[in-house]
Amino acid sequence: MNTYPINPSERLQRRICSVLTADLISLPLFLGFSARNGREFTQEKYPFFSVQVTENQEIFPGSNAWRIGVTVAMGEDREEANQTVGADTRPRHELRGENVTARLFGVWNGLSLPDAINAINNTEDIYIVKMYAKAQANGTMSEDEISTEYSFTVVCATTEQ
Repeated sequence: MNTYPINPSERLQRRICSVLTADLISLPLFLGFSARNGREFTQEKYPFFSVQVTENQEIFPGSNAWRIGVTVAMGEDREEANQTVGADTRPRHELRGENVTARLFGVWNGLSLPDAINAINNTEDIYIVKMYAKAQANGTMSEDEISTEYSFTVVCATTEQ
């Protein structure tokens, strides 16, 4: 039987959506959010997380190590995003952004994002070895929308199939 290294981009994308859904969308601050595959060309409903990965190559040809770029966008309706929550005077988008930054780049409930992804136990074997080049920036904005984009690169290992 021949085995071939499998690009883990799609699996990584699904797992990031799963982690965002489990850790953030369950919070009242993120009521109404959805996490979606950034490659889908469907009309987006605000508010949302869009997870997109790049199709990077193996680090060394024939190995099971891959370098994959990831972009997570948080998009919201500007009017709703600028409202405040409870006694806090800061806009919701700012508060949400702090939580997303903490989930993606920090430690959330004792797990970093790579640890949370590695802890998912299913048949889609993927293991994040390293996460680096973390960045945050304002995304495409118009009169009606506001977004923040988070980007990073991961080195991951996969099983062969």
